[in-house]
Amino acid sequence: MRVRTILNFELPEPAADAASSVLAQPAGALFRMGDAAGVEGFWSRWSGAVVVAVVLHAVVVAAGLSVSPASPKKVVREEPELVLLAFAAPPPPAGGGGTQPAAKKEVQRQARPKPAKRVMPTPVPRPEPVAEVKPETPPESEPVVEPEPAPEPAAAEVEPASASSEASAVGGVVGGVVGGVVGGTQGGIVGSTAIGGTGDALTLKQVMRPPTVLKQVRPDYPRLAKQRNIQGVVVVRAIVGTDGRVEQAHTRVMRSVPALDAAAIAAVNQWHFTPALGRSGRLARVMIDIPVNFSLK
Repeated sequence: MRVRTILNFELPEPAADAASSVLAQPAGALFRMGDAAGVEGFWSRWSGAVVVAVVLHAVVVAAGLSVSPASPKKVVREEPELVLLAFAAPPPPAGGGGTQPAAKKEVQRQARPKPAKRVMPTPVPRPEPVAEVKPETPPESEPVVEPEPAPEPAAAEVEPASASSEASAVGGVVGGVVGGVVGGTQGGIVGSTAIGGTGDALTLKQVMRPPTVLKQVRPDYPRLAKQRNIQGVVVVRAIVGTDGRVEQAHTRVMRSVPALDAAAIAAVNQWHFTPALGRSGRLARVMIDIPVNFSLK
């Protein structure tokens, strides 16, 4: 309104058309008369500052992106120390009966123990026992004992003898000789054998396992001895070989009953045994004494 008043009083008359043209413009255009100049003044005042601010922000963002953040340091935890308590055993009481103070607990600090490797012990072979070999001693000759007429109760009855029992004593002496053997000659050495000696035969004390009887043959009672009522015990010494059989060449009479010796030897030679074991664990020949009882009861 103030502008229009200035135009009305200062402009000449011909300018009235211009005023009318101004009045003819819509009211909205009057309020935008200073907008173009105001906008240009705003941009002229703040455009430089805006550009500078944008550039500074861009520089700051670029600098922040170029510098990578430092990696955080790893925190290393200290390993706890192992404390081992060793309790010392109390010392034994003194001779005077006094007691000593208990030892103080010892505290030892050690590093973490490493598991010890288990070492398997190597088996040590046991040495085989060496059997002691005792020197063989020749059997001592036993004294000849005269026959005793009294029979022993431990023996069983003997069946009647056959006629062939007397015929088996080829070359023998009628009635026999004390300590003689079947086939011996008159005037020979008492207790001697027809062939050789006992050799390397062992006694029962020298073996680890003695022989046991598998087959026992009862003697035939001689007819002449039965008619004369002759009874008694004949002790026969025999050698059992490694096969369990009696070595007939070494069988001899140790306790004689003249009329019964031949029948006793013939029966013992048919016995069978289990082989004996020596102390070295091997089969061995062993010498044994076998009592043969003849009884008419």
